[in-house]
Amino acid sequence: MKLTTHEKTILELIKKHPDIVDNPSSRKLIAQQYGFKEKTLRNRIGDLKKYGALDDLLLRANPLQSFESNYVNDEISMPLLVSIFWNERHLILRNVFIVSLSAIIFSLIMPKTFRSTAVLMHPSSDDQSGILGALSQQMPFGSLMQGGKDESMDFMAILKSRTVMESVIHEFGLIDFYQSDNVERALESLRENVNIEIQEEGTITTSVNVSTGWFHPEEEELNARQMSASMANYFIDQLDAVNKGLKIEKASFQRLFIEKRYRQNIVDLKNAEENFKIFQEDHKMISLPEQTNAAIQAASAIKAQQLASEVQLGVLTKTLNPNHPNVVRLNNEIKELKIKLNEMEYGYNISDQDKLFPSFSEVPELGIQLMRLTREVEIQNTLFTFLTQQYEDAKIQEAKNTPTVQVLDKGKIPELKYKPARARIVIIGFTFSLVISMYYLHFLNRWKKITAN
Repeated sequence: MKLTTHEKTILELIKKHPDIVDNPSSRKLIAQQYGFKEKTLRNRIGDLKKYGALDDLLLRANPLQSFESNYVNDEISMPLLVSIFWNERHLILRNVFIVSLSAIIFSLIMPKTFRSTAVLMHPSSDDQSGILGALSQQMPFGSLMQGGKDESMDFMAILKSRTVMESVIHEFGLIDFYQSDNVERALESLRENVNIEIQEEGTITTSVNVSTGWFHPEEEELNARQMSASMANYFIDQLDAVNKGLKIEKASFQRLFIEKRYRQNIVDLKNAEENFKIFQEDHKMISLPEQTNAAIQAASAIKAQQLASEVQLGVLTKTLNPNHPNVVRLNNEIKELKIKLNEMEYGYNISDQDKLFPSFSEVPELGIQLMRLTREVEIQNTLFTFLTQQYEDAKIQEAKNTPTVQVLDKGKIPELKYKPARARIVIIGFTFSLVISMYYLHFLNRWKKITAN
């Protein structure tokens, strides 16, 4: 390649100061020192790059940078790549075969995991059967109290609780199975192999994974299959046992509370009935409305007789002497009738034992007292009926031993492994080895080309 004198001068300058090729500040400084313009120096360097006059020089100064620059700038020829891969096909096939065979062997000897899943129906709440539920049904706005508690989250909490987890660990000897140092480590391993979820349709799934060891025999696979199903079903049994215990405990507390209130109500009802009886005895009151009506009729009769006697007296006083026996008799009769009316109205000069009817002045007060006592007796009677029903219901709930969970699908012994996915492992190994081999040949060919230049 023939260069001009000016280009040779620039080339010698680059040999002394190779950083002027890519460093603008260095290039500007060197240009000023040698009497060049920075633009002129930059253009000549660009021409030398096009001629290839700087490749060998840059390779000696920075081989890696030269390699990257050629890799980025040079065009990749697909026919050339195909030719390279074909010529080195034995290397590619050997690498792919070795890696794929290793992936197959690895997938065959690695631990197998088996999964068994138990499915529970969406739980229905029976909390409204207690005292609050009965109250809400009788209250005008009782529907506002019926919130409808969803027990799904309660089931989830019980299944994930330490109590259930430790019970599973001790039942199946998982400390030794997981080769754990203590219960805490076994708990961590168990939680990693148990999946509890609420599905969109509302069912609750409990899945248990059990893995074999490396280079495992067929018997170990059978034990892992059986163990996964047994653990899934044991989780459901423990859920029912714990939930049942919690409900019985709750029913026991409710029964004790209702029993205490029930016995207090018996005392209150007895006192209310006794006060009502004493009030009736003291005031000789059987039925206040009927007795009042009878008193009014008697008073009306007395008043009518008084008026008749007064009329008769008025007639006699005009014709007879005031000392006449008939006049005296009528005056005495009118006087006694007035006294009797006063007695009936105000209760004057009459003892409580001699009263047959309540005094008219006492009727409002007696009516209020009678109403209050009657109301108290009715309240205590209503409460007694309600508490008796709730007390019997609480005793039934406390003694009830029926299942609290509905199992839709029990855990079955799995016929197929859950993981590993052998086909996926082999495909990944095959693809990885093929791509890496092709990239290796491509970069090796480029490096040889650069070093040869």
